[in-house]
Amino acid sequence: MIRLNQRDRKRGFTLPELLVAMAVMGALAWTISMIYFSVLSIYNRNMWRLRPYDEATKAIERITDEAREAMIIQTDTPGELRLVLPEKDANRDNVLISTSLGLALSQGDVVVIYLSDRTGAYGAAGNCLWKGVQRKGTIELVPKAMIADDIHPELNPLDPATGQPRPLFKYWPDPYHRGVEMWMTSTAAVRGQMRTQTAHGESYLRNL
Repeated sequence: MIRLNQRDRKRGFTLPELLVAMAVMGALAWTISMIYFSVLSIYNRNMWRLRPYDEATKAIERITDEAREAMIIQTDTPGELRLVLPEKDANRDNVLISTSLGLALSQGDVVVIYLSDRTGAYGAAGNCLWKGVQRKGTIELVPKAMIADDIHPELNPLDPATGQPRPLFKYWPDPYHRGVEMWMTSTAAVRGQMRTQTAHGESYLRNL
């Protein structure tokens, strides 16, 4: 009869020990898989939010900054936004003029947000959103910077009142609620699939 010494008896695992180890490994694998898929989901969402996939939000943010510096919003031409800026002096301070109602801001350059092609030519058809500047006392509009690419107003959500896609810009003329509502829809290829992204925002004049 062969006897096992104390050292030999400690070399193996009992069935309960194996079951506990398997349970721990299973829980660990499940936790790692949950973390992996959570990170992957966050990555996929943020991938769409990063440039150039989210041109719509980028455009809204840029136009909001421009509108906050304006003193008047003009809406003479549908589909574009015209922002009259306060005139600046040599120290970049607002120029004030005397009126019958007291001191007021003097009108300066006009910033125009409009759709064009990649050249930025005013009046050209395209899906590039541009910022142009019309200097005070001139009629020429000079393209300055392309704000966003692949902007498609025809893909904007439908307006329940008209049944048509919402316009890029909707002006609120109330002097106590003077601002602009914006709808932007952009398209991009993400992992081989065309996707759309719609952004909505409002901006109100700060220099009144």
